[in-house]
Amino acid sequence: PSPPPFPTHTNTKTKTIDSIFKKALSKTQNMLKSPNPKVLDFCKSTENPTLCGDTIAPFFQGSFFDPIKALLNEVEATHNQTLKVADVIANTLNDPNTNRNAREPLDICRSRYKSIVSTIKEAVELLNQQNVVDAYYKFSSVISDQTTCEDAFVESPGAQFPFPDDSLTVYQLAGNCLAIMDEIVNSHNQFFFA
Repeated sequence: PSPPPFPTHTNTKTKTIDSIFKKALSKTQNMLKSPNPKVLDFCKSTENPTLCGDTIAPFFQGSFFDPIKALLNEVEATHNQTLKVADVIANTLNDPNTNRNAREPLDICRSRYKSIVSTIKEAVELLNQQNVVDAYYKFSSVISDQTTCEDAFVESPGAQFPFPDDSLTVYQLAGNCLAIMDEIVNSHNQFFFA
């Protein structure tokens, strides 16, 4: 059976996204008392193996481990974190107290995070067709867009980057996705366990 389709749009607010992560984290904390070695092995070559395990482990119980489903869970976590950052960007732009030097980089970030959301949706369509290679090339622009946003603040004197931790999480989740895609392409049968 193919994985469920990725949502095409959402009005999820930051509180809802945070609650999703908190639920996943509480499930993970219970599961990490005796971590699934298949999940740990699957995540070992990612950008942030701990984050990978935390976002994937709650969705796997039993003896079958599907790497495409695991990848789609990591992509969904990236999507949710991207929406969280996009919400922070919008709120900061709407705040009249936001430093005027930060407005231009925030506009760049808004554009880049909108692009990330579109890219993720396109990559999910490719993954639902089992086309991991093209999804990899498509998804690599997520890192580029995230970096462009951060660079906009570096290049704007007097503008303080308002969401460094959330941005780092997007980078690490996206890096995890790319590492997983690379691993699936280069050792396709290795991760299908029964």
